[in-house]
Amino acid sequence: MKTLIILIITFSLFLTQGTIAQKDIVTIKILSYNIHYGFGMDSKLDLSRIADVIKRVKPDIVGLQEISDSTMAAELGELTNMEAIFGPSKGTTSGYGDAILSRHLFRYVGNQSIPSASGSRYEAMCVDVDLSQVYGEGSIVRFVNTHFDWLKTIGSQVARKGAVEVIETAFFNENHNLPSLLAGDLNATPDSAPLKLMQRKGWVHEDFNKDLFTIPVVNPDRQIDYVLTRPAKRWHIVSVEVINESMASDHLPILMTVELLPEQ
Repeated sequence: MKTLIILIITFSLFLTQGTIAQKDIVTIKILSYNIHYGFGMDSKLDLSRIADVIKRVKPDIVGLQEISDSTMAAELGELTNMEAIFGPSKGTTSGYGDAILSRHLFRYVGNQSIPSASGSRYEAMCVDVDLSQVYGEGSIVRFVNTHFDWLKTIGSQVARKGAVEVIETAFFNENHNLPSLLAGDLNATPDSAPLKLMQRKGWVHEDFNKDLFTIPVVNPDRQIDYVLTRPAKRWHIVSVEVINESMASDHLPILMTVELLPEQ
């Protein structure tokens, strides 16, 4: 009888410890969203709808693509109560580009033009985000937001692979050792050459064996929007999901929940 009681107590302690361990997991959320310059599927410009999506899922960091100008980036920051920074694709704050929103302080690293074979210009932007409030002093992660060329031509296919190399050279030199995240509309499916190249460079694409189709917004049939992590040993990917929002933009946003792991 004593043996049975001891076993029951031990098992109860095991369950309790498991529950505590689960509660100890501290996560952040990363959102990637091509907002189509604020124009919804009804052709109306309405940034409040984009902001409502962001506020609903409560991300820590957001990579936004297809931003009209720095004014739009600032307005989205105000609407979501997040810090905003604009990354111009054409070298001017009055032209189109991308943007990053963050609930945490960050340091701007840079903005870099990437190859394009179409008439559009594209860029990659990078910040170092301070997650000290979440994971303790000195917890810094590098975050890249980008938008790749979209045509199906050979030139654009080569441009997308070239964009990967530019990002590596510009933001991930041999002295870089920060845990990193990348968000973007890569205009490439998971089995494409650019994604395979990124995986060879250590970027992790996790789909938990489910479809994460982000386009078109009605009856989506392919994934071209991503959140990627690197290196694998520094991130525990808790979940990834496509947010069901079929009016605010012509893309569906994708949300990843991750835990930053201690350096080993």
